[in-house]
Amino acid sequence: MDSTIFNDDAAGPRARGPLASATGVPAQPDSGAPAVLDAGGILSLDERRRWRPDPRTVLLLVLVGNALVMTRGSFLLAVIVVLVAALALVSNGRVKLALGIIVVESFWMFLIFLPSLTGASALGAFFVAFGFWMFKLCAAAALAGYALTVLVPGELVAALRALRIPVAVTAPITVLLRFLPIVVSEYRAVREAMALRGLAMGWSAVFHPLRYLEFILVPLLSSCARIADDMTAAGTLRGLGSRTRPTSLHRLRFSWVDALWLAVIAALIVARYYLANISFTPGGVR
Repeated sequence: MDSTIFNDDAAGPRARGPLASATGVPAQPDSGAPAVLDAGGILSLDERRRWRPDPRTVLLLVLVGNALVMTRGSFLLAVIVVLVAALALVSNGRVKLALGIIVVESFWMFLIFLPSLTGASALGAFFVAFGFWMFKLCAAAALAGYALTVLVPGELVAALRALRIPVAVTAPITVLLRFLPIVVSEYRAVREAMALRGLAMGWSAVFHPLRYLEFILVPLLSSCARIADDMTAAGTLRGLGSRTRPTSLHRLRFSWVDALWLAVIAALIVARYYLANISFTPGGVR
């Protein structure tokens, strides 16, 4: 069984090597002194936790942000939410993901304003509607992406238990947060294996979907089934489905980061009412 499947390190499993101990901390050869913690040790994790909001604050941000974006309101508010999510990702070190979100949202913005450049038409109206809703969906996805990058499953479980959320809700969420990164890493491993064997398809996969399913999907599903069994065994050993409230190693408390995020959430709620009558898109679409 892979012992790193249920590791609470937000940066991923610790490196294993010939000088690595069972706890993941490198040992000092030929020395009786304790090992010095490296960048993946406990000290650096504590430093990162100072810049991480409480999981309950993150959940509140996602819920309020989605409600503001998907309900009737100014389109400018959705733009502000995207910028907030991008800045949050940058502050968490996910610069590439933030840039990708900006590029995708810029494309949907281009579709929205395309009819104002080409003239009114039925196709232009379709582009406006399609780009409008895709922009909103991607804005909600941007907030979810920030939540996935900043949430630590162990801390999330402790926060949900503190909110008296039933185990039937906390267990699936925890497994989902563990499973998604592993699926992504397995997909990359399959792609690298195909490249080593000279089977990389690239854009040709669009014209040969059956070959793509054969080379990618079949080994990926097989690997995911094995990982699901390992995660089930690891979760059972850790008492994931137990109704007894476990002890949390990290005390969740309100910090200045949470205060900052609560101020941002309050500002977004106030901005919704001030921007309600402002039209930002062609044709007066809000």
